[in-house]
Amino acid sequence: MMLSFVSTVLSVIYIGIFTLIGAELPSLMLSLLLLLCLWNLLLANKSLTRPGALATNLLAAACLGVLFVSVSYDESVLLFVSMLLQAAILKLLQAKTSKQLSTVIVLTFFSLSTVFLYQQSLYSSILVGIFYVCLLASLAALHGARTPKRAYFQALGSFAMAIPIAALLLLFIPKVPAFWKLPGAGGAKTGLNERIDPFNIANLAKSDDLVFRAEFPGQLPAPPYYWRALNHEEFDGKAWIKAQRPPRPRTYIDWQSYSAQATVYLESSANRWLYALQDSVSPSQKVENLRGGLLKRKESAASSFQYPLLYRPVQASVLTNYQSRLNRLLPTDGNPQARALARQLSQSTNTANQFASRLMGFYEQQGFSYTLTPTPITDDNSLDVFLTQTKRGFCGHYASTSAFIMRAAGIPARVVSGYLGGEQSEQGNYLRVYQYDAHAWVEYYDGNQWQRFDATSVVAPERLNGSLSQVQELQQEFMDNLDVGLLQLSHIEALNWLRLTLEELDYSWTKWVLGFDQQKQKSVLKDLLGNQIAQYSMVLALCVVALVLLGLLLLGSRKQQQSMSFSAKWLNRLFLYADKQALLSSQNSTPKQKLAQLATHCPGAATPLARIEQLYTLAAYKQRPLTKAQKKDLVKQVKKAIKIIG
Repeated sequence: MMLSFVSTVLSVIYIGIFTLIGAELPSLMLSLLLLLCLWNLLLANKSLTRPGALATNLLAAACLGVLFVSVSYDESVLLFVSMLLQAAILKLLQAKTSKQLSTVIVLTFFSLSTVFLYQQSLYSSILVGIFYVCLLASLAALHGARTPKRAYFQALGSFAMAIPIAALLLLFIPKVPAFWKLPGAGGAKTGLNERIDPFNIANLAKSDDLVFRAEFPGQLPAPPYYWRALNHEEFDGKAWIKAQRPPRPRTYIDWQSYSAQATVYLESSANRWLYALQDSVSPSQKVENLRGGLLKRKESAASSFQYPLLYRPVQASVLTNYQSRLNRLLPTDGNPQARALARQLSQSTNTANQFASRLMGFYEQQGFSYTLTPTPITDDNSLDVFLTQTKRGFCGHYASTSAFIMRAAGIPARVVSGYLGGEQSEQGNYLRVYQYDAHAWVEYYDGNQWQRFDATSVVAPERLNGSLSQVQELQQEFMDNLDVGLLQLSHIEALNWLRLTLEELDYSWTKWVLGFDQQKQKSVLKDLLGNQIAQYSMVLALCVVALVLLGLLLLGSRKQQQSMSFSAKWLNRLFLYADKQALLSSQNSTPKQKLAQLATHCPGAATPLARIEQLYTLAAYKQRPLTKAQKKDLVKQVKKAIKIIG
């Protein structure tokens, strides 16, 4: 029964793992592993014959074939994770004994840990914690627990002891850089790509995935919040692309001129481009400050990430000849009507700012509108179709068209991708930016500095004041366009309260647990130890580890002593009564020898005495605490033996 219970629990755990990281696994492999788990569930609950060595080897060969067909050699992390999952599930299918299931449990502890390569949110951590309890219960079931209920009680006790120990270790064990690093995950969960088709950017409005949070000291600055990620300076007729020549690092930074600050908590993403306001820099050693106001993560790890942000208004700058040519470059043909509009507007303007004002007026006067469900455009001259026919578009339509028209008029211009706005927290000091807040706008050079141009300000001005989810005029269209999620039920007050409460909890988790880095640890220890942190932190860490180990030893010893004292107390009562009857020849004999003497003198008590010896041996030598039923049985047998002896 317990073997079936453990096998079922392990299958459920692996199905849970696939739920958490299924998006990372190739669909063919995910389907195969799920089928194997379901097969194991059937075998465990129907007591069917498990596959033999030959069948298991054939399955292993098939799994390896699927692995090497569906996973690229470049995705080394995914390759090793997939191999671990396959090995564990195949071993589970074959497991028939407690020893084999114990091996699978060990593999499952490692398998659960791989979840944190891709998921580090509060919810995934809670779910993994539940799975750890189930694994501990499985171990208890294989090593003495009589029922699944008892196994879970033991597992919960062990897990409850582990939580404060983990908190102490997190606080006091010195955080040092990793000796080696895993490469990032294969694809970004959130964020924009270096090559985007602005006519497809509306697809991002379907997702309510959290991209990042931005915390400001004190009150939030006034909107709008343009979170820039990338400059797209090349146009191939369809898409805007990051320039092939990478932006150069900043050679000099006047840190004193950056008076505004924020802290950004980024969700897991393989995208190394970070999000910035206006002209931004970051003092973090893990962030690369690039020209053009861009920030980039130095490491390619896909884990969640936090970085301090300093920003200021965009400063005057001088374009190099290369930058000037690059940001005027267009294909030699295509979109003739957009080119004609550029010539028309430039005839009555003398400066880039005047041209931008005329172009903004054109959008306002010609009946252009903002929509989350733009009409698909497949024509080669897609900008002309938008300008003269549909006149309905998302931010990408306006950004791509405006940059093209400005370049056609000889004005240096580029498309900028990132996010606009954010949902303000109930605490009022941080913003939540979601995938549906993805945005694209234009920057043009006016001869002195880069200026922002965003037609959204005239076709949907309310969009600039917050998150897309808060634009009342687009609420119905936004909800209809959104993928299934809790946000769609936010019109129900109780569910909206639940959504916001979970968000606050996840924010606290991200800030105080995932964000507990070396700098924060030093700050906490400095508050505790003062300026002697360097001398005492390592000693304190060793003391904490020693106390934890000592506590575990004492706890195990106490449990054993409690069981021993109970059995010894009732044995002593039996021996005192026997001694009064002059049945014991020597007081220096061991308990087993005394029980043997009593059995010799009173053959009628042999059966209860044998059971007493068995229970005493279990408690004294096998180091297994007596259960409640065993203690009750011991008392019963002692009383029965005394009655026979008397």
